[in-house]
Amino acid sequence: MPQYPRFTPNPCRSVFAVILGVILMLAGWPASTSSELPSLGQNSLLNIERETQLGRSVYERILASGLVESDPLLDRYINDLGFRLLAGIDNRVRDYRFFIVSDNSVNAFALPGGFIGVNRGLIMQARTQHQLASVMAHEIAHVRLTHGMDMMDKGSELNSTALLTLLAGLLLGGSNSDVGAAVAYGGIAGTQQAMVNFTRENEYEADRVGMDLLQRAQFDPNGMVEFFGIMQKLSGPSELGNVEYLRTHPLNNNRIAEAANRASRLGRGRNQFDDFLLFKDYLLYKSSDYLPDQGSEYLRALRLMLAADYRAADAKLAELYQSDNENIWYSIAYGENLEHLGRESEAELVYRRLLDIFPGDYVLSLRLVNVLKLSGHHQSALVIARALENQYPNDKQVYFELSEIYRALKRPALRMMAEAEFHRITGNRDQAIKLYDQVLELPETDLATQSKAREKRLVLLNR
Repeated sequence: MPQYPRFTPNPCRSVFAVILGVILMLAGWPASTSSELPSLGQNSLLNIERETQLGRSVYERILASGLVESDPLLDRYINDLGFRLLAGIDNRVRDYRFFIVSDNSVNAFALPGGFIGVNRGLIMQARTQHQLASVMAHEIAHVRLTHGMDMMDKGSELNSTALLTLLAGLLLGGSNSDVGAAVAYGGIAGTQQAMVNFTRENEYEADRVGMDLLQRAQFDPNGMVEFFGIMQKLSGPSELGNVEYLRTHPLNNNRIAEAANRASRLGRGRNQFDDFLLFKDYLLYKSSDYLPDQGSEYLRALRLMLAADYRAADAKLAELYQSDNENIWYSIAYGENLEHLGRESEAELVYRRLLDIFPGDYVLSLRLVNVLKLSGHHQSALVIARALENQYPNDKQVYFELSEIYRALKRPALRMMAEAEFHRITGNRDQAIKLYDQVLELPETDLATQSKAREKRLVLLNR
């Protein structure tokens, strides 16, 4: 996929800045005043709204830091997996958002309101879709049971400062794992064991609810037990070990035994066809500077692309594509490599052929927009990008594409509007407001765009 333009937040921005922003934001939320926080078990619209507001605020700061994996194909896979799990929830009251954290530590976490992050390092440890789904089901359970909000509400047992340090350590994770562990577990005398004990109680409950979600979605509940085994091997002799995930999700033999007994009663579930291994290969390709000459034929082809050996990659990818030309992983990689070779018209045919099978597909539409841009067909690209904007009004990648198209078409007001929307979505409030102001100052801005800019600007100012 194309790289973000110059207005993209710096992905190397210090994680400490992210944590500082989170802590400052959460500091205003009292830990023991029930009138300010949703109580355990309550599902009123007001409580859900406040919970979602808190989770979104943290998520937007992580997003603005550049720590969220932005590739649309990878993002769609993790959300498709999550929404297969959510299908088993009756009367769902939250809008969930699943995202991959660009971090090699083995970790996952659930923010209030249904914002669930899975670290790249944890994904790479999982061997099947069922194992990854078990982690996601467990995190969904934490949200449904309002464990995070209940922890904030237990002011008598766990003060707000302790919670903030726990969250800070979780988010620091593998980006600076020594610091993250120290922040989470070394700073507050007398509260460490309370955090671990409180978390341990919740873990059993989240396991039970999560396993039920796995069974309802026809995943194999044994995936949870299998992933526990992987974590045990990684952790070594210590119960908490040196794995970030186990610091906030304590694992012991009793918990494993209970999960195994429950899984045996539920049965193994239906054996589903899945592209999990292709997903992992593509994640490696998108997040690595170098890939070893081993693994699947697909990964070997991606390695050649990463090394800029596009002619050699073409031979391998063409063979894979011909073997299954309806496979989106093969098609995307093959089309991308054709773009590198300057064969845009062939790449366009690859994307259009799949769009005939999957009309309006988000990922394929983005790829088609990009190849039309490369071949100079910006007006055709604009038609598709505008359709995507209508369908995905809060998608940062769509506004990136629109900004590039409007730049090429020399339409500055609409370009700045697209850039403003990009910054709004990624949490860069000040830059978004600045761009809305510039849109309003341009004499050529039409009335509809002026009205939209004023409305968006006002919403940000009132937040």
